[in-house]
Amino acid sequence: MDAIQALLIPLVNLDLLAPIAVGTFAGIYVGAIPGLSVTMAVSILISFTFSWDVYPALALMIGIYMGGVYGGSRTAILLNIPGAPAAIATALDGYPTAQQGKAGEAIGIVTVVSFIGGFVGILALAVFTPLLADFAIRFQRRDYMLLGLLGILLVGSLSGESLVKGIFAGAMAIAPGAVGRDPLTFTERYTFGTDVLTTGVSFVAIMIGTFGISEGLMQLHTVNTPAIKQKISKIVPSWSLVRKHLPLGIPGDAVTAIMIGALFIHGLNPGPMLMVEQPDMF
Repeated sequence: MDAIQALLIPLVNLDLLAPIAVGTFAGIYVGAIPGLSVTMAVSILISFTFSWDVYPALALMIGIYMGGVYGGSRTAILLNIPGAPAAIATALDGYPTAQQGKAGEAIGIVTVVSFIGGFVGILALAVFTPLLADFAIRFQRRDYMLLGLLGILLVGSLSGESLVKGIFAGAMAIAPGAVGRDPLTFTERYTFGTDVLTTGVSFVAIMIGTFGISEGLMQLHTVNTPAIKQKISKIVPSWSLVRKHLPLGIPGDAVTAIMIGALFIHGLNPGPMLMVEQPDMF
């Protein structure tokens, strides 16, 4: 109950509501531009919030985080190039809808379900986090390995008819992830003596580049095709249409890694013990 009461603090405090709103609008624009990732925006923002109080600083960063994840759907729908990693799933259905002249309808659906999904996720996290924290403390190395394998199998399940191609693509994605220094032992892996590779390969750059280059090559076959006239007379979808498309994927992203660093900077201890030591801050 204390967590639910603390959840209402940003909604009644203008000093926190304002940075959330500003951050959300800024995040939408950052997320809508391929190449400008939300991770980059939050990383830059951390340096400006060193001297801030912890609550406004986190409110602004969370606003950019939420807005950026949603804003990536714009280019995913219109160009088939996700503006953020979380928009990959949006591109799978959103771009074909835009090719039918229904880009406005797709944007409206994404906006409404993102709003609903965001609130459902926040409430679920506030209610079930004590259980999740107890479960996370018991997590061991073998569990992380099984979680990684589950991710590869999930990619395979989304590949359509060819399960082998999907699993192969997921396995190939491990290769760039193995480049750079090991996060535990700090040993160099597959750097070939090059200093540039010691920091690893950005999966955001790989993702946007892969989608962007492939879509650019596909567009070369349709250079002379007449442009599709979009129907934008009605952006807000009907409730029946929202209810039809409401079961969506829940993709994640890498911004939380930056957020963990921000919590450390502001004197907090992120992780399962945060609920025990500072439940009001959570």
